[in-house]
Amino acid sequence: MKENEILEEIHRIRAEHAAECGYDVRVMFACMDTDLQRLQAEGWQVATPTPRAPETAYALREAPAQPAEKRP
Repeated sequence: MKENEILEEIHRIRAEHAAECGYDVRVMFACMDTDLQRLQAEGWQVATPTPRAPETAYALREAPAQPAEKRP
């Protein structure tokens, strides 16, 4: 498989960031929130994705089975 310099750089940066945060997901998100606030204070526009419509339960599983007829 070909080596992709862009992907290698992304993986390297992610690994460095994780190491700086002690591989703690909560700390990683706190750092990202701090960076986001700093960028907004500097005047950067940050795009927020629109929330997706909730999926119905029927879309996630089969229709419920019909109850069997009662026998005398």
